[in-house]
Amino acid sequence: MKRSLLVAGATGLVGSAVVELALADQRFGRVITWGRRAMPNTNGSEHWAPGPVSLIEGLRNERVDAVICCLGTTMRNVKGDKKAFVHVDLELVLALARWAEGSDTRFCLVSALGADPNSAFFYNRVKGRVEMDLRRLTFQALHIFRPSILDGPRKEDRPGERAGLVLMKFLAPLLPTRSRPMPYRTLAKALLSAAAGTDSGVHIHTTAGIKALAG
Repeated sequence: MKRSLLVAGATGLVGSAVVELALADQRFGRVITWGRRAMPNTNGSEHWAPGPVSLIEGLRNERVDAVICCLGTTMRNVKGDKKAFVHVDLELVLALARWAEGSDTRFCLVSALGADPNSAFFYNRVKGRVEMDLRRLTFQALHIFRPSILDGPRKEDRPGERAGLVLMKFLAPLLPTRSRPMPYRTLAKALLSAAAGTDSGVHIHTTAGIKALAG
């Protein structure tokens, strides 16, 4: 049977690629996007918009087979407000996971290389806390993806990240495999593969595993 898929963060770099690929993927019969904005020029998907008070209210009382969570922001976008960053990267992710929780549901999260709840770096610490809390929930399978810096056409200006990407691409042959830039569509393909899978348990994917899943 074809599966139902909900994509959170669908207007971002990876999320938009996930939706595009999912709509052409015969393994999925229903593709739902959830977020503050609907994806433009997308036929075949449905959008769950925020409720009157919060984004969470937009989650309907319906079951889905799989969730791909690409939610995330940057400190630059939230003007250095750590509380606002935590709201997006931790609170919204966990709220979505609790809504989706079930022994027959697959949950796939885009986290980050270096995620660690005990990290000295705020960004990595938040990502690590999310991963830790997700492990306490019940899913058929939980897939956590830890890509390196993503290589793709950003919809927002990130000069620091762009400069870092140029440098990392130049140094790629000298870097450990897990630290090399990751093509964004490779990650999107791997996410869909995990969402359509039949395995169980908790799985952590870095560069080599992501490429293997993407085929």
